[in-house]
Amino acid sequence: MTASSADHTRRLALALHCQARALSGSNVHEAATAVATELATSLPLRAVHILLDFKGQARRRASSHLAVADASPQAQPLIDAAVDEALDQQTQLDAPSTHTDSLNITRAHLALAHHVGGWICTVPIPVDDMLSGAILVEAAPHAPLDAEDIALIAQVAAHTGPVLQLRAERDAPLHQRLAKAFRPHHSTRPWYRSAAGGVVLALAVLLAIPVPAGITAEARIEGEIQRALTAPADGYIERAFVRPGDVVHEGQILVELADREARLERRKHESELSQHDNAFAAALSTADRAQMVVQRARADEARARIALIDNQLERGAIRAPMDAIVLTGDLDQAQGTPVQRGEVLLVLAPQARYRLMIEVDERDAHRLSAQASGQIALSALPANAIDFTVERVLPVAVQRDGRHFIEVEARLTTPPDAVKPGMRGYARIATDPAPLAAQWTERVRNWLRLQQWAWFGL
Repeated sequence: MTASSADHTRRLALALHCQARALSGSNVHEAATAVATELATSLPLRAVHILLDFKGQARRRASSHLAVADASPQAQPLIDAAVDEALDQQTQLDAPSTHTDSLNITRAHLALAHHVGGWICTVPIPVDDMLSGAILVEAAPHAPLDAEDIALIAQVAAHTGPVLQLRAERDAPLHQRLAKAFRPHHSTRPWYRSAAGGVVLALAVLLAIPVPAGITAEARIEGEIQRALTAPADGYIERAFVRPGDVVHEGQILVELADREARLERRKHESELSQHDNAFAAALSTADRAQMVVQRARADEARARIALIDNQLERGAIRAPMDAIVLTGDLDQAQGTPVQRGEVLLVLAPQARYRLMIEVDERDAHRLSAQASGQIALSALPANAIDFTVERVLPVAVQRDGRHFIEVEARLTTPPDAVKPGMRGYARIATDPAPLAAQWTERVRNWLRLQQWAWFGL
């Protein structure tokens, strides 16, 4: 083997040894110290300093064992200045320079060389087309390194730089690693993995932050007051003048009951009244006092019957007791239908005076509070959310259509003109803010507590 090939093998072995040293140690500082010590013992050097300056992290320093033993507090700023001088010019520098024709600035290197009394050389560490630090070596002033040794140091920097960067990224604090993971152009992982991590973190934060909560339940519009109009006596419907949804005014005739029999009965009693009056006059002319008393009593009875029939005829014309809207009672096609006394014919409600009845599931009853507020979206007006205020929580559970719910009475703040009694929709009552995770899992947690009580009594 020739001398040149042996020297090449020695240099390659040194580069591999330095790379292996970069993989050793429990952290990046120990790995960089091992690389510096390997260089200092393999080459004729008095000290080796490695400075790593990765983006987003503080500068890391490592020195060979000889440099640590001879370290002085005054040398550290001079070392930093020399490294910055080489990184700013993006080239390797030495002082005293062996190249008299060099145009590079070496003021910081000369100051460091004068301080330590030796020869100084700085070789930048390239990582991904960027300079992420430098290797600064110190030799005796009468024995500077030749060009081949400097090239070997540059080769070691190129081989160990990426390894040290990976070690530094692994040793970085958690917040720095998370920040780097969310910057795909600075990460070696595929962009979609970083994006997925960002989405997961954003969802976790969103689920943990308290947000406005509410109870959603079915609701219906009812009249604040509902007046039922009933049949005053047994009879038949003669005519109906209104239908559900019609607006009526006070005193307006709504339904007329058949009165033919009542009028015939009235005529009969009028005839009897005339007979009794004539009989009374005849008894008066003959001075028959007993007959006068009898005929007067019969006449008074006839008058009372006529008054009763007049009252029935008056009540047979059912009138609106107030300005209102007709809720129920479609009698338009019920002419001639028999009705019984007390049977409900129409239900009225005052206009623009409504109440909101909300059917809240009994599992959400513990979250209700008086004077709470919310909004309702009606099926007929889904685009218009109407504000309301809770006035009363009825203390009775209702079962209907297989559901158990608590009825909540509320008042609409400013109901639109298009709102009518009988409309239905969905109301949302505002409650205390809570994290989304707690809101979405509340039903499950309550069910588990109930089952725990049922199974174990705890």
